[in-house]
Amino acid sequence: MSAKRYEPFNDIRKSFDLVNSIINTINEESKSEEHSDFTPKVNTRETEKSYYLEVELSGVKKEDVDINVDGNVLSISGERKVRAEVKAEDYQKIESRYGLFSRSFTLPEKVDIENIEAGFENGILEISIPKLKVDISSKKIEIK
Repeated sequence: MSAKRYEPFNDIRKSFDLVNSIINTINEESKSEEHSDFTPKVNTRETEKSYYLEVELSGVKKEDVDINVDGNVLSISGERKVRAEVKAEDYQKIESRYGLFSRSFTLPEKVDIENIEAGFENGILEISIPKLKVDISSKKIEIK
């Protein structure tokens, strides 16, 4: 007969494992809902003249996207709608996410808000945010 070490925290650990498995089951059920919100992926890049946002919006029509600037916050929102002509019972598994989306970005201080442009092609929304020109040339100031 071998001696077994008593570990009082094993029961507590088992309780946490049970609670975690219940939470994970609830999360999996909520993911499979037909209309679940999604968060589009965003790529950002910068050049000398502009900042760029590239937003992945496959399956979204440009009419279903809104872009707004409020102060120094740029917001992109819209909806990816479920295709009505496809019968849901034909699917074995649905991994696509549908529903409302919203992303907000704090803009840098020196941007030209009046000349922000957006284009939409092949499911990619590209937003160009021009930088304001800052004069950094040197100049001698005469004392009067």
